[in-house]
Amino acid sequence: MKTMKNRILTIALAGMVTFASCADLTVENLNSPDTERALSSASDLTTLAEGLVKTWYNAIHNYDGFKMPAAVLADASSCSWGNVGMREMGTEPRPSFNNSPSYNYLYLAATPFTRMYSVNSSAVDVIKAVQGGDISFGSDGPRVEALSHFARGIAMGYIALAYDRGYIIDESTPQEEIISPTLVDYNTMMTHAIETLGKAATLAKENSFQLNETVIKTPGGVSSDQLAQLAHSFIARFMANVARTEAERAAVDWAAVITHVSSGIQTDFAIINQLAPWQGADWYDEALIYSVYPGWGRVDMRVINMMDNSYPSHNPDGADFAAPDSARIYDNAEVDDRLWTDYQHLPSNNFRPERGLYFFSSFRYDRHRDYVGPWDAQLVDLSVSEMHMYHAEALAQTGNLAGAAAILNDPAGARKVRGGLPDVAADAAAIHAAIHHERMVETFLDGSGNEWFDMRGRDMLQAGSPLHWPIPADVLETLGVPLPYYTYGGASAPATGNGAPEGDYWTSGTASGAKSWR
Repeated sequence: MKTMKNRILTIALAGMVTFASCADLTVENLNSPDTERALSSASDLTTLAEGLVKTWYNAIHNYDGFKMPAAVLADASSCSWGNVGMREMGTEPRPSFNNSPSYNYLYLAATPFTRMYSVNSSAVDVIKAVQGGDISFGSDGPRVEALSHFARGIAMGYIALAYDRGYIIDESTPQEEIISPTLVDYNTMMTHAIETLGKAATLAKENSFQLNETVIKTPGGVSSDQLAQLAHSFIARFMANVARTEAERAAVDWAAVITHVSSGIQTDFAIINQLAPWQGADWYDEALIYSVYPGWGRVDMRVINMMDNSYPSHNPDGADFAAPDSARIYDNAEVDDRLWTDYQHLPSNNFRPERGLYFFSSFRYDRHRDYVGPWDAQLVDLSVSEMHMYHAEALAQTGNLAGAAAILNDPAGARKVRGGLPDVAADAAAIHAAIHHERMVETFLDGSGNEWFDMRGRDMLQAGSPLHWPIPADVLETLGVPLPYYTYGGASAPATGNGAPEGDYWTSGTASGAKSWR
């Protein structure tokens, strides 16, 4: 029954009129673009492959994705403006996600879903062509194929991180399954994404090539060895963050996470962002802009309290708080120095009080001041600090508290160099708190959804918060599924939720609040 229900739900996915799998080419089949027109030569296919990572980056960091509302949902950012569903995601108590075709901000879940599958479709076309042998790529074949596997892997990894289900279409999928794919759960999706990134890493290690800055816009581009490292680091991120609950996170294969961290990046993976999107930028993090731009998003007081507990973690009365004192910050070992370097104090609030005084905050994130305004910066997407925290968590989860503490107390690490914080004892609670602190402060708004993923994996989200998004309403509508559609979040499951997975789907996809931070 369950398999049949999933197949019925997915029959029309491949037939959606949706984003082109090739640039500016509208297709009627998400998984079968017009190969005659768009994929007729090695040159065409190479150009297609070389645009995949940019498509992924811009989609996952775009204004119309889930990066902004997920940060608000995690009580990392605060914003009462309606844009992109931020008001709903920050409302207390948490409402359910409005999975309706008429919801103004449905695109926060719908757009990334479609664009990740656009990347997947194009990558599969390229991989099939390289492996098929009918089109000669010469010595460039391994580069093009490795790049395509990498793009597929990171795209499908984000489907697994953010959605309850997805469908798997790769270079080995038979035509009958392409026409009628079957939805699978997020763990199955993640296993597939990790296997795909493993293919990319293997090809990259077995060959020598260079991806220039037009392909991956990081300083100097990416060598084959560096692509393999990136693949391993994304695997580490995905393995650690796919869990929806604390129990699931504890069950992660942490030994494997350590292996991938050790094989991963040695320097921060940063993307060169030049110009704003409205100025014609080719690579951009538009979600970061609106999360930190003056008059838009602010930092939740919970994060400020983590750095300096003289500020409250919750602001139910909408108070305005005094500016921090540099002497107090630098003379007090328990106060995080980054409160002074990375945040701007704001003396008043511009949020609408009738939407909830608890949205009010006296701080905005200012670390990327060289980007917001000048529009010329290198923005980190995947950092060495992030990898260090996965390593520390893996050691703590497997009982090596001394090893985890050693990473946190490394005098060359960001926690010491930038935060000026005291040593952490070899105590499980203290170690996990310090790791969480670094994710909310040092790597704030780096990867899309990171704060949300960490909070749900600790059971710290407020009760009623969605743990993942449902299959978006526009997809369900195309399938002919009758209203109302299933969803997650809120105080209780909807009386009717059409298109839902079997079983008690709402409970497994909605935060219990068991260890809610407040």
